[in-house]
Amino acid sequence: MAAAQLLRHEPETARGSMLGSEKRNRLFTAETLHALGIKPTGRVLVALSGGADSTALLLRLAELLKEGGIAGLYAAHLYHGIRGQSAECDLAFCEELCKKIAVPILTERADAPAYAKEHGLTLEQAARELRYDFLERARVQLCADVIAVAHHKGDQAETVLMHLLRGCGLSGLTGMRAKSGRIVRPMLDCTRAEILAYLAERKQPFCEDETNAQNEAFRNRVRNELIPALGAVQPNVSEALCKTAALCAEDEAYLQQLSEEAECEIQLGEGLKRKELSLLPLPLSARILKRRVYALDEDVSEADVRRVLALATAKTGTVIELSGGYHAWTDAEVLYIGSYPALTAFETPFVRCGTTVTPVGTILSERVAEYREPASANEAYLDEDALPEDLIVRTRRNGDRFWPLGAPGAKKIKDILIDKKIPREQRDIPLLCAGNEVYFAAGLALSERAKVRPETRSILHITFTGGKGS
Repeated sequence: MAAAQLLRHEPETARGSMLGSEKRNRLFTAETLHALGIKPTGRVLVALSGGADSTALLLRLAELLKEGGIAGLYAAHLYHGIRGQSAECDLAFCEELCKKIAVPILTERADAPAYAKEHGLTLEQAARELRYDFLERARVQLCADVIAVAHHKGDQAETVLMHLLRGCGLSGLTGMRAKSGRIVRPMLDCTRAEILAYLAERKQPFCEDETNAQNEAFRNRVRNELIPALGAVQPNVSEALCKTAALCAEDEAYLQQLSEEAECEIQLGEGLKRKELSLLPLPLSARILKRRVYALDEDVSEADVRRVLALATAKTGTVIELSGGYHAWTDAEVLYIGSYPALTAFETPFVRCGTTVTPVGTILSERVAEYREPASANEAYLDEDALPEDLIVRTRRNGDRFWPLGAPGAKKIKDILIDKKIPREQRDIPLLCAGNEVYFAAGLALSERAKVRPETRSILHITFTGGKGS
């Protein structure tokens, strides 16, 4: 990817005639920007392609800059490496336009086909990822507050229809938001006809992207084929789709508010109370989990969200893998979503009558004359004669079994931890072992095989410090 190039320009005499505020078609006003959170002190970066929409957006913001509606205006143009000479002409047009109206422009060259091949994306997806990555870097470099993009009513109608055809819920029918993070869409209430009329009034030319007439891309097929076909049945189809989006957005906002309130009630530490989550209405529980999952990885599928939702009533200790290397898992009462806490694997020789240091704590051992009642599960008195010579201290392994003192028989250590409701992040307990035989599980119990008996001649007292309950 070529380094970005920033061009700054001094005003030319053409600026006044091009930006004349006496024109009646204004597309949007300073109040529109204020509703998007842009103050008169705000600095705006325009995603400029050179097409009619982004050209009109830049000119209108330049008018508002002159009127004091904003304090700073910049443009950014990415050459995607797709359309050859046509793209070169777009780049030259954008630079010339910004020169005429004295707007600094940042440009950069990318290779979208190579990026698509490398990351297994469609050309459309690759271009979009590269574009928004560039725009955010440009925003930071230019100290802009927001990135303005030129989506309009027609784009909104296409988006709603595309979501519907792919299958979506209420949130998908809301289409694009006027403000989404650092992205703002001041022209979302403008029609394409209004934009073209605005440019015609100012006698402002623009670039035509010849690929917009080609129907390989899904959006182009919707725009060029489906919407005209629907328009034959309902002439105001785009207006109707935008109305649907606005109504759905109102309902979606209310459901999001309810789900946020419910989330506060069922949150426990970094997790969610499983029982309470399972009792919530599905529209609320699904939104709670979507927020948490999408905060980690926006590419997680709706199917993954449903799989996470099923954990609310799943068996304790269930783990599922999500994209991006994240997991969702259950403890006795809590559902967690995030980076799965891995056990710290270690193995070290046990030091009799001394100190054994492990990554999760320290084991002190000494011979004593008599048995006393342990103060906690991190302390034990062992029959030293029952212990082999080659003892080690290690972390637990899959399938480890243990016969706790007083229990009728052996159980998997994992099951014991689950039964005792010990959180996953506190399960890095050290085990005193010889081979597969566990004699002491710190924080859990002593083995029945190592207990002190009346005939015991040598008692070994051990204490683990650093674990739960120590």
